[in-house]
Amino acid sequence: MLQDVDVALEPGTVTALVGDSGSGKTTLARLIPRFWDPVSGSVRMNGTELPQMASGEVLSRVAVVFQDSMLLRASIADNIRLGRPGATDEQVQAAARQAQIHDRVMELPQGYDTVLGSEGSDLSGGEAQRVAIARAIVQDAPILVLDEATAHADPENETAIQKALNALAKGRTTVVIAHRLDTIVHADQILVLVGGKVVERGVHEELLAADGHYAALWRSQQVDALEKALLVEGAAMRGAAAGPQEADGEAEPNGADSRESEER
Repeated sequence: MLQDVDVALEPGTVTALVGDSGSGKTTLARLIPRFWDPVSGSVRMNGTELPQMASGEVLSRVAVVFQDSMLLRASIADNIRLGRPGATDEQVQAAARQAQIHDRVMELPQGYDTVLGSEGSDLSGGEAQRVAIARAIVQDAPILVLDEATAHADPENETAIQKALNALAKGRTTVVIAHRLDTIVHADQILVLVGGKVVERGVHEELLAADGHYAALWRSQQVDALEKALLVEGAAMRGAAAGPQEADGEAEPNGADSRESEER
């Protein structure tokens, strides 16, 4: 439950929500498209309380990309067009290019007419996420909510997804729920939530200097990243060292056979 949260999102800025699981990040973010209403207090868009606006108007102004892509058993084009039902084929494909998914779609049996779930239409989680991002791009809403959109992406897809998200966020008022802090170091505003309360706010450098909860999370993630890098490097070194030994081991029987042949 959120408590005493007072937040302003300036047009065209990026606000990052940071905190442990259960801290209130998702609850806060989902108030913006009015998925939920607050028990007390209010959420305003351009000075108007959301309940006073038609639900369709609110949803047309807010694009949401969840950490789990939500695609229908329909064509790729129709899944993207959900963001704007009247979008032309050219607009759909332009959005797909921005989302870094056009080339993959063209590899599918029927291209943009391929129905998800049909034979040969399998997309990886990261690819499906980029289709969802294309949907948000074609919607062209002024407000964007990103709910840990790269959380389950493999390294190969994460780079493409991050490029797509950067294109999507450009010029929009953006709220990012972030697990990896290194993805939001350039945010205009970082809110740190603990137990439903905003306990720290500021930009990356300010929060590190404050040496509070954010700084502790940052240090912890940096240590984890270093340990993973060392493990990968160690595995690579062991693999390189084992390679010549395995080759030598395979060569010895051949050498022994040659000597036996000579003796005979």
